[in-house]
Amino acid sequence: MTERLERLLLLLKMKNMFQGLFFRRKVLSILLSCVSLSAHAQYLPVKIDMVTPVQYLKKDGHLKILSYIKLGGKDVVGSKKLCVDGYPVDIEKTVTDDSLLVWLPMIGEEKRIEVYVGKRKLTDYMFTPVIPADWGYFKNGTIHIIQSSHQDIAWMDTPDYCREDRIDKIIIPALDMMKEDENFTFEMEQTLNLMEFLEEYPERKDEVIQRYKEKRFAWGATYNQPYEGLSTGEQLVRQAYYGRKWLRENLGCDDRVANNMDVPGRGLQMPQILSKSGINNLFISRMREGLYEWNSPDGSKVLTFTPGNYGWATSQWKFFEKGAVIAFNKLHHRSQLWSDYFKKRNIPPHYGILMSCDATRPVNYQKIIKEWNSIVEQAEVPLPRLENTTAEEYFNIVNVGNAKFEQVMGERPNLWLYIHGPAHYEATRYKRDAGVLLPAAETFTSINNLIDGDIAKYPRNLFDRAWMASIYPDHGLGGKNGDITDHIFEDSLKVSRDMGKALLNNALKSIADKVTANVGDIVVFNDLTWKRTDIANIAVSSANYIIKDDEGRIVPSQIIKEGDKLILCFLAENIPSLGYRTYTLARGQQKCKGQENVCRTANSYDNKYYKVLLGDGGIVSLYDKDLKQELFHTSKFRGGDVIEAGYTGFGAGEFTKIQELAPGDISSLSSLSGIWNMVEDGSVFSVYENIQQTTNTKIIQRIRFYHLLKQIDFNITLQDFNGAHNRQYRITFPLNMREASVAYEVPMGILEVGKDEMKTIPGGWSVWGSYTNHPEDSHPREIQNFMSASGNGFGVTMASCVAVGDWIDPSREQADYPILQGVLLSSHKSCHDEGNWYHQTGTHQYKFSISSHKEGWKEGYHFGIGANHPLIAIKKETKGKLLDRQKSFFSISDSLVALSLMKKADNDDNGIIIRLTEMEGVDKNISIKLPFTVQKVIRTNLIEDEQEEINISGDIITLKLGHHAIETFKLIL
Repeated sequence: MTERLERLLLLLKMKNMFQGLFFRRKVLSILLSCVSLSAHAQYLPVKIDMVTPVQYLKKDGHLKILSYIKLGGKDVVGSKKLCVDGYPVDIEKTVTDDSLLVWLPMIGEEKRIEVYVGKRKLTDYMFTPVIPADWGYFKNGTIHIIQSSHQDIAWMDTPDYCREDRIDKIIIPALDMMKEDENFTFEMEQTLNLMEFLEEYPERKDEVIQRYKEKRFAWGATYNQPYEGLSTGEQLVRQAYYGRKWLRENLGCDDRVANNMDVPGRGLQMPQILSKSGINNLFISRMREGLYEWNSPDGSKVLTFTPGNYGWATSQWKFFEKGAVIAFNKLHHRSQLWSDYFKKRNIPPHYGILMSCDATRPVNYQKIIKEWNSIVEQAEVPLPRLENTTAEEYFNIVNVGNAKFEQVMGERPNLWLYIHGPAHYEATRYKRDAGVLLPAAETFTSINNLIDGDIAKYPRNLFDRAWMASIYPDHGLGGKNGDITDHIFEDSLKVSRDMGKALLNNALKSIADKVTANVGDIVVFNDLTWKRTDIANIAVSSANYIIKDDEGRIVPSQIIKEGDKLILCFLAENIPSLGYRTYTLARGQQKCKGQENVCRTANSYDNKYYKVLLGDGGIVSLYDKDLKQELFHTSKFRGGDVIEAGYTGFGAGEFTKIQELAPGDISSLSSLSGIWNMVEDGSVFSVYENIQQTTNTKIIQRIRFYHLLKQIDFNITLQDFNGAHNRQYRITFPLNMREASVAYEVPMGILEVGKDEMKTIPGGWSVWGSYTNHPEDSHPREIQNFMSASGNGFGVTMASCVAVGDWIDPSREQADYPILQGVLLSSHKSCHDEGNWYHQTGTHQYKFSISSHKEGWKEGYHFGIGANHPLIAIKKETKGKLLDRQKSFFSISDSLVALSLMKKADNDDNGIIIRLTEMEGVDKNISIKLPFTVQKVIRTNLIEDEQEEINISGDIITLKLGHHAIETFKLIL
């Protein structure tokens, strides 16, 4: 103020120089500012807060809340007067002169608070009522409490501990609350939890059904919450079989909401799988809050809701911890954030709040709800109501009229992929094997039953057990006491693999014994829907055996040893589509010791397809004679090289992008001097071996070159790995390409990198930050059978035994050409504070196969799938007379249409279910040749609900398939 007075004096001295209106205005302005500053300098600091516990009443037509005003400063003695917007308000006495109790407006806009002692104004303060008046688009809407308990099968502790905990401390208390309060709602996210509960308390089944029908206790439409990219397509469909379908068949109830709250990843075809299972809604998390229609490439979609992070409202914001008034205050900012979003999209003014967290106990918020709605009824301005709601009810409320939801299409690559395949290779191998064996077992079991004329004897219960075992492990590997959990999960997957193998062998043996051939003849089966030439294997008692075809010609074969067993490997040509061909096993010696067009040296191999040079770490040069191309770029890594790198991250957790390998901590076998030895050679293939002892494991490389197939196998053994922490191993195939296109198989589809990922940044958040990385930049990726790269006039397909692959150089000095990789093993720690290390001590074996071809993933598709579907050879035990020596049971006119299922219909003894997927992305008409005559065809959804009758009959049927479509049909016999 002193500075301003000095300026005023200066102006007065200069008044002779400046006269008129400008001078007078300037002086007046400075005087007023001085007065204002002088007055404000006397105002005391003030703090206004509501009294706790909260007290409010309706007075003079308005809700008032008892508030506490604390005045700062010393000179506050005397009788006080308080005005709100100029109107005096009664003050209640307090024990000190610097504090006041007063009933202030509870709802409304900003108010001016003035406090006087006599005529002296102590303070002049703008006060905001605890409940603001402006609730925007939601002012006449509803806020919905959606309460659940997020459940991993384990992770918080062992599966048994968590099962007991959720039954006794979550499910039973929730059911008991429903008896006391008819408005209480709750849900558990997955039907597995319901199965466990009914197994423990079967007498409460009627109670569960009643609560379901009252729409008060929901259990989710899927069996559990999986890693979508790890499962096969059929394993994902079985989530709906043992979710929604199981609920309808066993309880007469229905559920149309799939939950997958935790995993930051969405599968390309998952919306289609859900939608065509009658599951219209998806509840997720770890993505920007909002309502979306998530589309699959065929146009199928599910309405998707995400709160941003599933645990935040409970653990961080704690909206309902301190009563209705505080809840109003905390939730107001949500209305401000989301009013325009809902209004712009014509979404009804209903806002969902997920109250959930890991293994949270049920809480009855009815007292708060009742108080909230009482305030709404008394308020002088419109406010949103508060209600308990299930997720399905919420979806139904918002999905009406002309609501326009945000559109999402494409895969969100899973950020947690290091937790499953790389950290649990043996368990993942069982799961992947089961994913191949079980559909084949269903198919050939159904065919065998049809041949026997008794389709009703199909063993559905056994298949149900096997399928459930294959999808039982969810996303919660590791965790507290994670070594126990991981053992239980692995055992479940092994059971599914073993059951699949046994069921398939039983069916194939029965079919083989019906073939018109001699005892001891070999029947080779093909479980894929195109004619195949590949290697078949059969155990023999001595090396003095040969194989002959139908015309008595000797088939190329050779003997290898597997432990104590002798295995006869032979070239099985033109095995019919989803069928078999019969060979004769005879005594004799394979006369041809090698092929005329094959040349071998100690470190090179040459056949009609490839010219190969071996060196340190793997293949130094691989030349394709047909394509006239050098395939590998080996200046940095070799073909089939094995790298060891440091990885100090986690498999799952709160990170917001896939954690990278430790910079600079990477070494390869090619940095060591290697010695290749030819360890196997014969009429079918030659095998070269290189053995290197490294710090943590002995690495055994075996490369198998086929004389008559355009295929090279790479068998890698990590022998006696010592479990060293934070180590990762990969196999590499560096390709001689620039600007390559990369594609890989996902469940029931093909993903082209840079094209088929979701196009927007996911958003949402974790404890460590927001998910701001673009999905197409995410790598490595979850893959099914293969990954393919094309460029420079050729393509290479890598068939993989592992679940995680990459195409980008993992080293610090990144190469500008693609390096196809399989991630073999990663020995990192569980992200749980008390979690286990995924040490994976012991010996692990891996198999990869590569083949080169013209550009485009379609050129390598059949190879990539076939490499993980070996031909199966069965020795006849009885002499049959029913079936021809070779036969196709099922063929499709288009080999880029995949058959993933052929089995007896679950609830129809006269029906066969087939499931087809269009893989190419093209609308098409296809014809199917069947081994039986059908009376009619019915289109069903994925869980076999009939939808449309198609006027087709006979043993050759024509069907329409849309691009990328997954379609299921019931064939009526």
